[in-house]
Amino acid sequence: MEQNVRGVLAYIFGWLGGVIVLFGLKDNDDTTKFHACQSITMSIIMAVASVLSAIPFVGILTGMFALFMFVLSIIGAVKAYQKEEYELPVISDLTRNIFKSQLSK
Repeated sequence: MEQNVRGVLAYIFGWLGGVIVLFGLKDNDDTTKFHACQSITMSIIMAVASVLSAIPFVGILTGMFALFMFVLSIIGAVKAYQKEEYELPVISDLTRNIFKSQLSK
């Protein structure tokens, strides 16, 4: 499977796709690893937002946030397909902090 297709699959299938691409497929290049880690980070953020949506006013904001994250996932998938290591705003810094050992070169 091509590296760029692996990156797209990581975004499409969220945390599960990211984990499979990151740990299940051993011959990933650095860009594919980054996209997989970024997908996992986005999924974690969305899980936290889902829990917070139980709070009345926060629920409205969570819906708008979910739409924003969906758009970011599409952008990430397109950039992965184009073989670009695109850093999504704020999420990329968090990703590099969480996945230091997997992303070290």
